[in-house]
Amino acid sequence: MGKHKLSTDNFLVLPTAVMHEQLACLASYGAVLFWLHTLAALFLCLLIWAHPPFSAGLLIAWLLIISLLTASCWWTSSHFHIDKISEDNLLTRTQRYVLLSTLLHALWGASGILLFANQIEVSAVHSALLLLISLGALPMLLLSWPIASIQIAAVLLPMALMLLWPSEPIFRLLSLVLIAAAIVTMLASRPLAQLMSNFQLAQRKLLEQMNTDVLTQLANRRQFEQLFKLEWRRSARTREPLALLMLGIDQAIHVNTNEQCLIALADYLKGAVQRAGDLVARYDDQRFIVLLPTTDPEEAAQLAEKFRSEIERKQLTCAQLAGLKVSIGAASCQPQVTREQAQIEQDQHDVTYPAHLLAAAEQALYKAQHGGGNQVILENV
Repeated sequence: MGKHKLSTDNFLVLPTAVMHEQLACLASYGAVLFWLHTLAALFLCLLIWAHPPFSAGLLIAWLLIISLLTASCWWTSSHFHIDKISEDNLLTRTQRYVLLSTLLHALWGASGILLFANQIEVSAVHSALLLLISLGALPMLLLSWPIASIQIAAVLLPMALMLLWPSEPIFRLLSLVLIAAAIVTMLASRPLAQLMSNFQLAQRKLLEQMNTDVLTQLANRRQFEQLFKLEWRRSARTREPLALLMLGIDQAIHVNTNEQCLIALADYLKGAVQRAGDLVARYDDQRFIVLLPTTDPEEAAQLAEKFRSEIERKQLTCAQLAGLKVSIGAASCQPQVTREQAQIEQDQHDVTYPAHLLAAAEQALYKAQHGGGNQVILENV
């Protein structure tokens, strides 16, 4: 995830499930924040309109931009649903939301300069609205404390600086109030942000334990099934092939040697499967599965043969069993999302679903093991 330019503390390195929980919580504030910004902006414009001189064009333009940015933030947050978009799109929308939200708060801060009125009653109400808007930035703590702090400062500090220019003491007192409010809000939100960060870390560790096979320390079947679905949707969208390799131990092994054989094979696979995006997981008691994005049938068969020959050549040993041998079933296809999509795109081929690819890999492994073992079979999907 380091490819993303916009840093949001630990958020972008969280597992997808945790990210979705945080974004779903943030999205729940979408309607509240929309009406808060819109009504506050409308009230401020009406207040300044009633205390001329001010350009009507400037007020209308500022109000329209505020409304547009607020609606964009709401629309973006409403798409934080992991079951509808890919992980990459989810991260892109998160970055877009942070950018739009920061621009929105910067525009509120600009109102302290563009719409500044040298009248104490108007400035007092304006300052109160800015304080309210700054509190509306606190949900951003779910993503990043620095970004939330930047937004709070962007809202309050321009107005505070403008209030230092008039000679009346009451303006300067109001300026000190805004500066103090900005500092107190940022400092007070820091422990809350740290608490959220600790909670996210605990969630991450818990999910890692849930998704890891205790014996081999590989991904377990639950993790494989989750990532398989995500990769299927991504491959269908990008029109790239997706392959599976299913490995099974040929020898009949005793219970006492079972764990040692599985660990030996898992250690080999950890080092052999190194391409970014690939996944090796323990599928069941004596089978492993390898997920290979952007891999066509020929490449899948070649890679499976490489694994088989290297395992045989390395003479992996476990307890009384020397020379561990495996059979491998390989399958690859071009994923398609739905039959309806295929019909729309006038695709004449049969629609392929994730279960078809998985069944093909299992069938290939069955043929390999019952055909003498220590071989690779490529099954057509």
